[in-house]
Amino acid sequence: MGISGKRRVTVTIDANLLNAIDQASDNRSAVVEAALRLWQATQVEKQLTQFYQNRSPADRDTEVEWAQATQQSAIASWPEDTMSSL
Repeated sequence: MGISGKRRVTVTIDANLLNAIDQASDNRSAVVEAALRLWQATQVEKQLTQFYQNRSPADRDTEVEWAQATQQSAIASWPEDTMSSL
């Protein structure tokens, strides 16, 4: 993750939004941090979606072929109790 710990920052936000944060929590930092984590997760999800949507047909075909070729050996390597819980 890189730099650990927390750093102090200053941001300017809409007054109504700040009022909503204050009504929901007495810890502005925790609310802003949670919102930024959600934003970050959304950005990663968008990037992954874009990557998978923009694959070439040849890449998709290769992935399907690979999955079909390896699926049975992967299942065979699972412990027997794993199969009974499926």
